[in-house]
Amino acid sequence: MDVQYDFKGSVVLITGGASGIGAATGRACEKAGAKVVVADVNADPPLDVSDSGQVKRLINTILEKHARIDAAVLAAAIQKRIPVESMSDADWRRHMAVNLDGVFYCLRELAPVMKKQRRGSILVFTSGLVNMGWPGASAYAASKGALVGLAKCAALELRDYGVRVNVLSPGLVASPIFLDVASEDERTMYEKSVGVSPPAAVVPTVLHLISDASASMTGAVIERRLFPATPGRAARA
Repeated sequence: MDVQYDFKGSVVLITGGASGIGAATGRACEKAGAKVVVADVNADPPLDVSDSGQVKRLINTILEKHARIDAAVLAAAIQKRIPVESMSDADWRRHMAVNLDGVFYCLRELAPVMKKQRRGSILVFTSGLVNMGWPGASAYAASKGALVGLAKCAALELRDYGVRVNVLSPGLVASPIFLDVASEDERTMYEKSVGVSPPAAVVPTVLHLISDASASMTGAVIERRLFPATPGRAARA
């Protein structure tokens, strides 16, 4: 069964949109007719979501140009593998600044915009590492766990205005945030067990969660589970 989405006239903001799930989502939204604004530290001009002033200026610029923001996919994140005993204050704070503070700054600026519109959808990303853990991933997992509480509270605050906030745990994805830190043995282990999906495989779930197809859903945490890997099928970056 083929599912299609019509985003004509919609404005979609994607942070972390230069690679991985963000980039794949941006392409899909454009194909569906949306006006897509890609924000990323590696985009031009660059955006560091950990800088609240930059986030505020971005939202104001979008409103000046498009007058509205219908959906926001907040995918900007970093991950470094550092054992707890070796982690510096700066390493810890940088994870929190990008992965948690960055989402908070975006939510804070988007809330009044979408409340005024009386509609809008915001999607943030958690991780399976929150529950299972992984050596060296404490800062990343902690930041992603905190996002769940943040999103659920924001969802309750905004639901009477027709604004939705949901959380997606996308599973293992062949995106830079995983590929850049995982060892070859770790990649092989996952590919042979639960599987590692390409970023594009996550897009249908993202589109569903930011579209009117999920209009009655807010404050939900969706865990995307992969089909077991099949022999001869390798993940593609």
